[in-house]
Amino acid sequence: MAKIGFYKTEVCNPKGTGKLYSVRMVPYSVIDSEEVVELACKDSNINRQDLAVGFAALCQAIENFVLQGHSVTLAGLGNFRLTAKTGKWDEENKKWISAGSESMDGVSTDNIRGVYLRFRPCTALRNELKNISMFDVTKTLFGGTMGGYDYTTVGK
Repeated sequence: MAKIGFYKTEVCNPKGTGKLYSVRMVPYSVIDSEEVVELACKDSNINRQDLAVGFAALCQAIENFVLQGHSVTLAGLGNFRLTAKTGKWDEENKKWISAGSESMDGVSTDNIRGVYLRFRPCTALRNELKNISMFDVTKTLFGGTMGGYDYTTVGK
């Protein structure tokens, strides 16, 4: 079972003034392609060069399919797909607002605020995520302060 650290942080309230407090997962490290290939070689006894070439080809194929609008599902991992966020530009307040159009004729690519790549883990991985244990590292890693607030005042 995985044991993951989290820390508490202060964020601006998007629905008004004031602050909110939330939890962020601790990023232990950034694992690059080389490290993934290295571990996969040890676990599988596949030649490192062969695995590296195959891994690069797999990544390129996923990228090509997704950028052509396909949803890509990898067994045992999950699904990659594109989504779009839409809205309307509020000229008076100079910001995007989440809103639909009153008619189909009012919908166009001008309504797209951004295109995003989404990943949804497979069922087995989602079930594993339910079983992880978490521990608070706010005080131990950050000496009592993080983001300009005192961890002892969180939630009070």
